[in-house]
Parts: sequence; C-alpha cells; structure tokens
Amino acid sequence: MISVAVIVLIVMPYLYAFQMNNPVSVFGGFLINPVDGFSYLAKMQQGFYGEWKFVLPFTAEPGSGAYLFLFYLGLGHLSRILNLPLLVVFHSARIFGAILLLGTLYLFNKKIFEERRHQNLSFAICVLGSGLGWIAVFTGLFTSDFWVAEAYPFLSMYTNPHFSIGLALMVVALMPERKPSAVWELALGLVLGIIQPFAVVIVLIVRVGQIIIGIIGEEKQGKRFIDLEDFVPVIAFALGGGLVLIYQYWSILSDPILSLWNDQNITESPGIVDILISFSPCLILAGLGIKNAWQTQKGRRLVIWSVVSLVLAIIPWNLQRRFLTGIYIPIAGLAVYGLMGLERNRRFSYRSSVIMLLVLAIPTNIIILASGIMAASKQDPSIFQSREIYKGLAWIMENTSSDALVLTDEDTGLLIPPITGRRVIYGHPFETINAKNEKEFLQSFLNEKQDDLTYDKYIADRGIDVLFISREISVDLNEWINDNGFKTDYENTLVRIYLIGQ
Repeated sequence: MISVAVIVLIVMPYLYAFQMNNPVSVFGGFLINPVDGFSYLAKMQQGFYGEWKFVLPFTAEPGSGAYLFLFYLGLGHLSRILNLPLLVVFHSARIFGAILLLGTLYLFNKKIFEERRHQNLSFAICVLGSGLGWIAVFTGLFTSDFWVAEAYPFLSMYTNPHFSIGLALMVVALMPERKPSAVWELALGLVLGIIQPFAVVIVLIVRVGQIIIGIIGEEKQGKRFIDLEDFVPVIAFALGGGLVLIYQYWSILSDPILSLWNDQNITESPGIVDILISFSPCLILAGLGIKNAWQTQKGRRLVIWSVVSLVLAIIPWNLQRRFLTGIYIPIAGLAVYGLMGLERNRRFSYRSSVIMLLVLAIPTNIIILASGIMAASKQDPSIFQSREIYKGLAWIMENTSSDALVLTDEDTGLLIPPITGRRVIYGHPFETINAKNEKEFLQSFLNEKQDDLTYDKYIADRGIDVLFISREISVDLNEWINDNGFKTDYENTLVRIYLIGQ
C-alpha cells in the first residue's frame, strides 16, 4: 500500500500539470528544478540525434565532447527508437526508477530488521519522510529537504530517473547478506558509475570500512583470520566503478571546454544548521540509535554509511553536496534503532513515538507536492512557457541546420537545446562556458544601446546563425536589424526569428 501511495503521489501532480496545457501556455515537464530538468532533456536530445558523445549543449563552443551522461544519451536513443517524445520517455524512466527503488528499499529494510513492524516503519520513513524544513519555512529559511533531491528517496522519485535508479543500485550494492559474484559486482560498479558516479565512492568506502572494522574487532578478540573472499567482490566493484570514474575525471580535465564547465559546476553542501534541520527528526533519533545499531553487522553498516556520507559532504571541494546522495536511507534506519532503544527503556510509548515521527517527517513532502499543484494551477511562468515560444522553436527545428547557433534571451536559451537540439550563446548557469560573462553581455546586447560596430563584430565573431528575439528588444538592435536589411523569416505575437547565417 505504501508503495502504491508513493507512485500515485509522484505521478498525479505531473498529470495535473500536463492537463493544464492550453492555447496560451505549455507545461515544460518539470515541477521541481526545471533548470536541471531541461539540461537532462538537452542530453536526451543529443541521444535522439544519434550521439553517444556528450558535448555541452548550452554554449557556443561545445568542444569535442566525451562519453559522459550516457544514461540520458541512452534515453534519447530509446526515444528515437520507440518514436516517443522525450518527456514521455523521461517520466516513464522516472516511474520505472521509482518502482525499482521502492522494491530495493523494501528488501533492504526487511534484511536490516527482524521484526515486521520495524521493517515497515523504516521503509515508510525512507520513502515518505523528509526533514523539518516545513517548520523552518516560517522563519524564512529554505532548507535542503526542499531541493537536495538526491539525498531523499521521495524527492528523488519525484524529480528525475537517474536519482531513483542510482539510489536503487546503491542500495543493492550495500544490501546485507548478499553473496555476489565478481562478474555481477563488476557490472554493478560499472552501471552505478555511469548513472550516479558519486555513489560509487560512498559504497566503496562503506564496504571497505566495514571490512576493516570487522578485522580490527577480530584482532581484539584474539583472532587474526582474514577471509580474502570478502575482498574479491569489493575489488570487482571498485574495478567496474573505478574505470568509469577515472575515465570521467580524465576526459573532463583533458578537454579545455569540459574543464571550464567543471570549474563553474559548484555544488556546495548546505551548512551545519541546514543539515540539522533538513534531516531531523530522524537525525536526532539516529543519534540515539547508533549504540544499538553498532551491536549488529547490519546496523553497523547504517552507522558507517551515515558517517561516511556526512564526512564526505563537509570536505570543502566543488561537488561536496553530491555525497549527500542517499543519506536519508541509513539515517531513517538508525532512527528506528533509536525508537527501539526508547521502547526498550520504556521512556516513551512506541506507538506514540511512531505517530509523532511520521507527523514531523512527512509535511515537507506534502508542501512540495502542494506547491507543484498550485504552480500548475496558476500556470507559473517558472514551469509553464508561452505556446508562441514553442511555435517559434518548432519553426527553428524545421528550417535550420542541427548545428545552428542561436542568439536569444536567457529564458528561451534554456529551452532551445532540449527542444530543438540547437546551440545557444547562453542558456544554463553551469553548462554555458563563462556563464557569468555570457549572460551579462547577452543582456547588454539585447536591452542596452550599442553601436553598429559592436553588433557587426559580435555577430561575425561568434558565428551567429539565428536571431530568436522578443519584440521587447532595444531600439538600437531593431535599427541595426533594419539597416542590415534582414527580413523577418518567422514571427508571431511574441517572437521574431531572423536567419542571418544560414
């Protein structure tokens, strides 16, 4: 029942938003973080055009590219093969990922806990729970439980497919009582590295850490026996995932364009206070449950997983937030251990404690769902776009070459690569090279006074093929267009398109 409820909850808001399409506006397909959503769609668009080598879609100079983001490129290929729209494939994969994650989490908690009530509670918290951000909202704070989707199973399932599938594979890799073959572990590491590379690092450290702690414990008991068979699966997993990570790291650093992208792709972790709010009340109960959990091999894995993720997330480097991936899973399990300890000491009623935990842990997700539905009902411009823009995009797809470079405003620049496959001067804060400078110049070019030489030089130097502009551009740019004799190749009530380099 819980799994069915989760699937309904993560599907219905999107169905509602899609049915809100009308002659004036179109739902873009993403209820949360549309900027990243459209970047995934742009990668799928490259796969749809037959590519397996990723190049930055939101920048004028894409470079030679590399075999990155193969998951979304593969979904693009699937979309072409099945002759289905990209968004249909994206959300179908999202639902598939959710079902896969729900199944693995249920099995994981069944193996962790002996009593059925503890299994069900831990599973329910994992897939429905979140933090206390719903309380922090009243103080004006916007905490991580509203937007760091990869940390929470529910938010992962609500947001995109690769988070859910990546978490599912991560849970499989950390599943207790598993007797995997080396070949299976090699494949698991390889696939996880492709879909969720940061999870590979977490899994490896947790598994190696547990082996080392086990060896230390045996030595304290006078035992010095080391079973080499324990290391074989870990080595195989490390080989599969490590090959992917090494290739990704090398390809990014060796390519000047991807290297610049990597430098500005900063995802810092939230602060300590934010983390405390975003993972409580489970985090508080988890602290109480550490001692009980440490008494068993299964519980010890939850402790090591939580600590490893938190430590990696606070190490200061550009992508530290990514190590919060899946952290809510072990924290939820440790919270149940905390409740078990309270029940054992008869300090609180177990039933009352469970009810209180669920009452505190679920509202943030309810707010997220309600916000999406409200935004859809109001046709919020952050998730809905004008149909006139889409008509212009359709015209570009039919009348320009696939490698055309389009100069347009930043909002339309986010739409052009995922919908048409064409490149833009600026469209994404991370995937546009020198994004800050490109955005500032673009705004100046479209909206402020420039001399004719500036217009001529910029258009020529950048190799602009298409002008996709609204009717609200500066008078000077309009005059330059008229003085150069450019005819309007397409127009509607909102946009005008000029083919100036085709």
